[in-house]
Amino acid sequence: MSSLVSASSSTPASPFLPSPLSYLHEKVCSVFSEGPERSAGKFVALRQLVLDGRDAPVEFNSDYRAIGAGQIRWNACELVAGTVMVMASPCDRSENRRALRFASKTLGSLPTMKTVTTVPSADLCEYFRVAKKAAIDGQVGELTVLCVNLVDVGMLERRQAGEHDMQYTSFEHTFVLGIGREGFRMWSVWGGCEYQLDDLATPEGARLRDWDEGKEFLKTFKVLTAGKGTWSEEINKAYDKLFEVDLLSICGEDKRYLPVVPNYRPWVRIFEVKDVKMANVEKLKWYQNSRKSGTMKLLTRNQFSIRPTAEKIM
Repeated sequence: MSSLVSASSSTPASPFLPSPLSYLHEKVCSVFSEGPERSAGKFVALRQLVLDGRDAPVEFNSDYRAIGAGQIRWNACELVAGTVMVMASPCDRSENRRALRFASKTLGSLPTMKTVTTVPSADLCEYFRVAKKAAIDGQVGELTVLCVNLVDVGMLERRQAGEHDMQYTSFEHTFVLGIGREGFRMWSVWGGCEYQLDDLATPEGARLRDWDEGKEFLKTFKVLTAGKGTWSEEINKAYDKLFEVDLLSICGEDKRYLPVVPNYRPWVRIFEVKDVKMANVEKLKWYQNSRKSGTMKLLTRNQFSIRPTAEKIM
């Protein structure tokens, strides 16, 4: 495992405050460090806040915990992607909704076959290059957050044709990259594996990676997205290297999951949030009322000043 970037390579915005990337990661970890029931319930409350566009806070209680545990899988990639993207998006209700919908398949975010066939697959290498330049140029490096959706075109086509008996495992996956002056982080979980969202709060979870690791990551992603035909050993190796999921070992006859979809047709789309500010992350407030309940609020630009507080945020 590669070592973390040295402290000397990091240039925080202030000697007293964390960088935007580390601050965002700290708040993401605080969501998922409390276990499945409470964290899934928080996500349900967050989703209600965003979709309803309400200014009033949402009370989080045992009912929300029950709903969360029942509706949201603890290792679902949309839970982490949706949470990170709402945190990273600006203090604007419509932008919060756009970010959440993109990251959430259950909210109907999947593209249509018409889009896939008429719009070129997004180039992650180019997005990453622009984000890195914004991060390392100038006195104050900007944080860019990218939500990357790897679409399984074969399964999408079957779904939109009305087929219900799929009998295959999809390779579709959504993950989030945060690219700042000190390097980059990836927030990612895969729904079929044993590792879960609280693993993101461990030292290796969404760890800080340096630019050399970035080159290797993009090279591997290019191998993954350039592949066509059938799910091969090379494609499987690239997928495993990126997401720590060996599909060939868990999918197939007499294995835990159905075979991987035979027609390998990847397509990529990306949602970008540029120049993520501390205020973006600060807008989501979580107040613990008691052991079993709390209050969540999504602030607008006019409701707070841009400075960290002693309050618990999510």
